[in-house]
Amino acid sequence: MVKYKNSIKLFLLFCASLISTDAFSETIVDASDSRIEMLAESNSMKPGDGLLVGFKFTLNPGWHTYWENPGDAGEGASIKWNLPNDVKASEILWPGPERIPVEPLMTFGYENEVVLLTKIYTSETATIPVTLNAQVSWYTCKEICIPQDAEVNVSINPGNKTPSTSHDLLYKTLKEVPTPLKSAYRVQKIDDKYILQGVLEGNDHYESMYFFPKEYGLTNYSKNQTYEQNNDSFSLQIEASDAEIKKDSFQGVISVNNNSKTKFFEIDYPLTKSDSNEFNLLTLIVFAFLGGLILNVMPCVFPILSIKILRFIEQSGDSPSKTFRQGLLFSSGVIISFLAIALLLIILKYGGETIGWGYQLQSPIVVSLLFYLFVILGFIFMSNLVVGSSLAKLGLISFGKNDSVESFLTGVLAVIVASPCTAPFMGSAIGFALLQPSFYSILIFLGLGLGFSLPYLALSAKPSLLNFLPKPGQWMETFKQFMAFPMWASALWLLWVLSSQVNNQEVIQVLLGALMITASLWIMGKNNSKINWIKWIVRLPLLFLFILSLWLIPTSYDDLDKPNQEQLNYSPELIKNLRETGSIVFLNFTADWCITCKVNETIALKTTKVRQLLIDKNIAYVEADWTRKDSVISLALEQYGRTGLPLYLLFPSKGEPIILPELLTEDILLSYLNEVK
Repeated sequence: MVKYKNSIKLFLLFCASLISTDAFSETIVDASDSRIEMLAESNSMKPGDGLLVGFKFTLNPGWHTYWENPGDAGEGASIKWNLPNDVKASEILWPGPERIPVEPLMTFGYENEVVLLTKIYTSETATIPVTLNAQVSWYTCKEICIPQDAEVNVSINPGNKTPSTSHDLLYKTLKEVPTPLKSAYRVQKIDDKYILQGVLEGNDHYESMYFFPKEYGLTNYSKNQTYEQNNDSFSLQIEASDAEIKKDSFQGVISVNNNSKTKFFEIDYPLTKSDSNEFNLLTLIVFAFLGGLILNVMPCVFPILSIKILRFIEQSGDSPSKTFRQGLLFSSGVIISFLAIALLLIILKYGGETIGWGYQLQSPIVVSLLFYLFVILGFIFMSNLVVGSSLAKLGLISFGKNDSVESFLTGVLAVIVASPCTAPFMGSAIGFALLQPSFYSILIFLGLGLGFSLPYLALSAKPSLLNFLPKPGQWMETFKQFMAFPMWASALWLLWVLSSQVNNQEVIQVLLGALMITASLWIMGKNNSKINWIKWIVRLPLLFLFILSLWLIPTSYDDLDKPNQEQLNYSPELIKNLRETGSIVFLNFTADWCITCKVNETIALKTTKVRQLLIDKNIAYVEADWTRKDSVISLALEQYGRTGLPLYLLFPSKGEPIILPELLTEDILLSYLNEVK
């Protein structure tokens, strides 16, 4: 029996002698607190084949190793290959890393276990079998860091590729290697922050996002990153590095988390060099303030502001304190309205809406109500509903004789109708405000409101500034009646906007509602009875007519078919196809409610010379009509840092688009079109 056992031992020793001890020592190497093992998807291959290989690091509990950019400390693994001339190895394919805080520092790497991948390529003349040999260096760290070094290899035999026991692990790891993020569309450096913005496609709505820079000196690793998600887009704010190393590109990996699943995407985008005059926050606040001042003379708001001018003239003989109080209330209405709109926009953005500046005029309900309001104002200005020259009984605006409420609501109304007129001088600032963190938005809108209200605050504080105007008298009644016509002109413009959103029958419904309202107001003006119950008998049917007029307002868009043979209708696919064919493209973002857009189209875009030049140079003219709410156009505007209109893009046959001025003349446009190639 003992002799039999000895024979078995001799046989096992003989078998062991047939197995290379180097295979064990060089394929798997134990190091201090870690182990490295070289893996291959197959143990055989033919010349010309490719092969996926990996280096599996197994770390003791509590220890970690590093990513290619280790963060504030450490160093990523390196591989030095020793291969025949007809066998090549790719760079390391790094799986997505994780954050490993080492207070007060932040490092990037892997804990417990990680597999670093490499692809092997062979020529058609490669000699198989071949030994893949690599010298690997890495660090394992806990409280201290220990440099490690090992030489590992794996032998590959000739033959067809057949999956090895490591095949599934290697290809599972390959899925964790970041893939390009095609949806991100730009990165900007604004002051000491990077702003990464992108479009979310399909169901890719992420709960969190984090950026891992590929190179040292790009970002501040220890600072938190701020992620904001809208309905179809995202924004990630990242603190820039204090090292002040100039970078031309923004390279790295972003990790996104959704339903406890983490994905990794690779990004490599040129850094958009933001113009300090455009994107410096203080400059933009000043710009917004000046824009608010200029806004007072725009045609959108002049009819409304004439109300306030008349009130100041009327009150100039009263006590200075009363006049100043009215100015403060008007200014409060303006500033609170601007801040309320900004807050509403921010809330809607966080809630998943794709909206922009002037978005209220994309709603048929809002347009119809404003139409009613301007019709009513015009009727009141022309009629005797206001006794003498007093504007204290502006009905729906003042709710009686309350001057304070009238002043406040006049400021509110002025802001509501002002937004379509802000684009020529506020497009960049408002676009910046709505696309950046909420604090910036509030400050910029505050600057806009202060600028808008300053002239009236100054007039109320020093009524003597009104001395250049005639004293109160009969001329004020004449002027008041004259101002009915701008009110009705504004109502016609709103009706035209509405006609692009609903069908003709619904437009007629709104006109009928306006007729009922004005008839009600006329009857109310004729009701001079001093008996209260007679007054109420007259008012009840009028109230019914008013409610009926509100019921006639359309609540949704109608499917309108308005073919236009003069231009192509915008879609991202159309622009992509035109650019792939090398076409020059002029893209016009417009809307019927954008007065600046329509003026530009009349004096520049649709003149005979411009149309002929578009034909001669075979320039594709594309319109993106934002009269109605359209999330695709909203996202396209955000892509170029805008949330309002107008926006004009000229795409050359090659290269990035040119952003044209927001105020166009025929000569300006012809110069751009003549130079583009």
